[in-house]
Amino acid sequence: MPMWTTENPLEVAPPLPPRQARHGAYAVWGAVLFLPALVLAKIAVLATETGSACLVRGGCTPFPSAFFLTLCGLAAAAMVAALAAPRRMRGRALGAQLLLETVAVLLVLAYP
Repeated sequence: MPMWTTENPLEVAPPLPPRQARHGAYAVWGAVLFLPALVLAKIAVLATETGSACLVRGGCTPFPSAFFLTLCGLAAAAMVAALAAPRRMRGRALGAQLLLETVAVLLVLAYP
């Protein structure tokens, strides 16, 4: 025998407030703009005298690729969290993503 309810089955959750609804879009935009930011940072480093000398002559400080890849992986995980986490955690995940991406770009700027 079917169970009857007065609730509408199509109403799963109330709509998100406009500010919280945009966290996912901001996370995707942050991830999309991360690669151009890295390219521009590398161009800015190579435009300096130290960067160009490093490119031509070599002998520069090695780039910490393991740390950089860890930052990129954590930023990707934070983006997924900003898209899929519960509502109360989305803003924090977006902040963590943008912070990790900023640190990664600054790391590229620090090593020619």
